[in-house]
Amino acid sequence: MLKEDRSLGKYILLSICTCGFYGLYYIYTMAQDSNTLCEGDGKKTPGLLGFILLAIVTCGIYALYWEYSLGNRLSENAPRYGMDFQENGTTVLLWNILGSLLFGIGHFVAINILIKNMNALAHQYNQANPKPQMKQNFSQAEQQEGFQSEQQAGLQNSIVPEQQASVQDAIVTGQQPNASNSIPSFGFGNYTDFTMPAEEWKPDFSDSPKGGSIECCKGTYEGTVIPIDGEVVIGRDETCCHVVIKGKEISRKHCGISYDKGTGSYFVTDYSSNGVFDKDGQEFPKNVPVACGAGTVLVIAESGNEFLLK
Repeated sequence: MLKEDRSLGKYILLSICTCGFYGLYYIYTMAQDSNTLCEGDGKKTPGLLGFILLAIVTCGIYALYWEYSLGNRLSENAPRYGMDFQENGTTVLLWNILGSLLFGIGHFVAINILIKNMNALAHQYNQANPKPQMKQNFSQAEQQEGFQSEQQAGLQNSIVPEQQASVQDAIVTGQQPNASNSIPSFGFGNYTDFTMPAEEWKPDFSDSPKGGSIECCKGTYEGTVIPIDGEVVIGRDETCCHVVIKGKEISRKHCGISYDKGTGSYFVTDYSSNGVFDKDGQEFPKNVPVACGAGTVLVIAESGNEFLLK
């Protein structure tokens, strides 16, 4: 969750109490959060170390440029969150320069603009990226027992997790399994380095929830069937996603899929920068749940991963 309760009063008070050190912490967190909020825009806000070094070299001029660039970046990415900021980097720069004539008050006005815009975007981001549910832990013995029962049932190419929360625990990336115990077809294109050892996915699926499910028909988890209970989130970050896929085209939180048992409809929400497409190449709108019927194929950017709504 990103910090959305910054305030100018707190900034001034803590800066005074810490002899200016809080100002450095402010720069560090603003840079970090802006890079998360604006991920995929092709830019990067320099962190604390770069800020200090360049500010020293330029006798403080870089500090003005840093705030100018941050103001522009927040303004440019506001439409991604359904917002529109009147203030941008130019507004911040003018307050810093011309406002210095008002006994230095202009600098604090500029900081307040950055804080206000950052808080607004962080709030929208947190709404779209809630904390994941508590993960369940499976002991090694329980995992092994579940895997053995699965083999006896002859389901080597289709794995049904116990419930949505266990999917997160099941998906382990960045390790190369042995050929003797790996699940077939867990790789595609340039992403074969991100595979899942078979021994790490062994939940008991005897009580699988009834309802919708998705099947990876192409890509990292080809042949895997995942039941939907709530919202299943696909993305790169294992701390907030249930199905983890690594790759430069995959966003930290790429998309969410939920199922309405009453209507039998799926709802797909695209949270990503690089998009989610149907089989015909039509792109889903950003941050808007779209109703889809069974049989719809979701193409996850250009990562080589596709999921079928069953």
